[in-house]
Amino acid sequence: MLGNGFTRKKVGSLTLGEKLQKIRAEYRVDLADVARETGVRREYLEYLERGEYAKLPADVYIRGFLRSYARFLGVDPKALVRLYERERSIAKNLGKEPEKALSATAKPSRKFSFFVVTPKVMIGGVVAVCVFGIAFYLYREYRTFVSEPYLVLLEPSNGQTVSSDESMVVGKTDRDAKLFLNDQPVFVDESGEFHERVRLQPGVNTVTVKVVNRFEKERVETVSVLADYDVPENVPASLPESPHVPKLILSTIEKKPVSILVRSDGRELYQGDLVAGATKEFECEKSCTVDSTSGAGTLAIWDGGESKPLSGKSGTVIGIEFSLAPEKQE
Repeated sequence: MLGNGFTRKKVGSLTLGEKLQKIRAEYRVDLADVARETGVRREYLEYLERGEYAKLPADVYIRGFLRSYARFLGVDPKALVRLYERERSIAKNLGKEPEKALSATAKPSRKFSFFVVTPKVMIGGVVAVCVFGIAFYLYREYRTFVSEPYLVLLEPSNGQTVSSDESMVVGKTDRDAKLFLNDQPVFVDESGEFHERVRLQPGVNTVTVKVVNRFEKERVETVSVLADYDVPENVPASLPESPHVPKLILSTIEKKPVSILVRSDGRELYQGDLVAGATKEFECEKSCTVDSTSGAGTLAIWDGGESKPLSGKSGTVIGIEFSLAPEKQE
C-alpha cells in the first residue's frame, strides 16, 4: 500500500521489445538471422528489443524496421507500429527521451531498392525484347527446317464411299508451301487452306496429297476413296456413234494464280484459280466462253488444236469464245 492510498500492481502486458524477444525465442531465431533476412543492421534490432529508441534513426526508419521485422516473424506490422508509437509517446510525455530532430544527413541502415525507369533501363528493355524476338524467329525457322511441313486433310476421309465420279479434296497446310494433288499442283490461299475436285473411277481410288515447304521438306498423305456409281453399259455397235464432244484444256504460265470462269452455252462449268503447272479440262457443248484475269498468261487448247494464249492482253479478258467447227457440228 502506497502512502497516497493506491495499491501498487504489476502490469502484465509486454513491452514492444519484450514481445519481439518472446516471438523470436519461440521461433528459435537469433538476431543475426533476422538482420540477414530483413536487411536491418543487428545493432538496430538490439535497440528495438531493449527499447532504446533514442539510439535509432528517425521515426520513419524505425517504422520501416518494425514492418520488416514483423513480416519476418509473421505478425501484424500495424500492431507493432501502434505499440511502438504508444511507448514512444509515453516516454516523451514523461520526459525520459529527448526530442530528436530528423537529420538531413541521417541515412537508414536498411537498403531500400526502387525500380526507376531510366533511359538505360528503357534501352535495355528494348534490346531484351529484340533479342527475344530474334531468338524466337530463329527457333521457329529451325523447327521448320528440321520438321515435316504441316498438313491436315479434312476431306475425303480414308475409306470414304461416294456415289459420284468426283470428290472434293479439302485441307490445310503452311501458307507458303507447294501442294500437289495426284502430282498436279494445287492453289493454296493466304490462310494455308486448299480445296480441289478430283475425278474418280468406279471402284477404289487412291488420292495422294503431297506438300513441300521452302526447305524442300516433304509430307505425303494418302487416302482411299470408293466410288460407287452406275456406269453406263456398252453401247451396241448397231447404235449410231455418240456426237462429237469438244474439249477445252486450260493452263497458265503465270507465277501467281490466275482466276478463270468457264461457261458452255450459258451454263457455268468452273469458277476458281489456276496455278502454274496445273491444267483443267472441260467438256463443252458447241461452244465455250472463258473469263480470265490474265489473257496472255492463260493458255488454251480447244478441241485438240494448238496451245494458244486467250488474248494478247496481259490483263483481264472477258467472254473469249471457242466454237465448234461447222463440219463437226451435228
